[in-house]
Amino acid sequence: MIRLSSVKDNRFETIKDISQNIYNLLMADGKVIKDSHTQFVVFKYLQLNINEYSEFLRELSNVPVTNIDIKIITDNVLIMEANRIVLNLLSSFKFFLDNAQTFLKRKYGKNSKIVNDFIDLTKQHYDASFAYRFLSKLRNYSLHLGFPIDGLHFQAEPNNKNPEKMIGDFAILINIETMLNEKDLFGSVYKELLELQEDIDIRPLIKDLSISIIDIQKFIYKIQQEELEEAISNIETFAGEFKTSENDITVFSDYAESDNVINFKVYTLPFDLIEDFNTYRKSLK
Repeated sequence: MIRLSSVKDNRFETIKDISQNIYNLLMADGKVIKDSHTQFVVFKYLQLNINEYSEFLRELSNVPVTNIDIKIITDNVLIMEANRIVLNLLSSFKFFLDNAQTFLKRKYGKNSKIVNDFIDLTKQHYDASFAYRFLSKLRNYSLHLGFPIDGLHFQAEPNNKNPEKMIGDFAILINIETMLNEKDLFGSVYKELLELQEDIDIRPLIKDLSISIIDIQKFIYKIQQEELEEAISNIETFAGEFKTSENDITVFSDYAESDNVINFKVYTLPFDLIEDFNTYRKSLK
């Protein structure tokens, strides 16, 4: 006996019995979705860190000069928070790249064209983007030598007519002289640092890095798109009409009763994962 059921508030309601063949197809489609989601959730984790950084940046932007306490520029708590948020973002970026490459190698083969295309794509971004190159090295710097941000800098557009109405932003700066002391850690990027005349504002760099991240994830999704969307369509077509915002759709199988004990296997169709992919797919349009 294999049954498709709706589960809500720990109560089971049978929808219909299904055949072994249908059960096997549901399991196969579910596996495609779950396997793909192991990579996608790492991308989501990176996005959460980017969102936290963006929220932190919003709090440091469009600040009236009349609200500024000069002590905040060197406030240790705020500087540590800036370092924590930036390092989380850069570490999750490295995690995203390493995980994606391993995922593709296991799915398509370590010497496959897909894996080579992925490596070529990351090299293209590395070669084309100073943000990609520098922030990758900055993450390594942080792991070896500690937090790179030692202060904030307030910048405001002059308003000679009404100086009390001036509004400005806090810049998150990396001291260029400190970076130049670490030639070995920056490798080929070191030559580029030598050409810089000012401290490095990482705000535009993280914005550029975000563009690379979106492009890389799009590549990973496109590779799987046909297989993944077919699996999603199959499950939605078969059981989507029974899914609500309050229930789970499950499959009960291997039902057995002995000595007044009932045993069975329960498999929950991955509609939560499907929602993740559907949301992402809409963002590509």
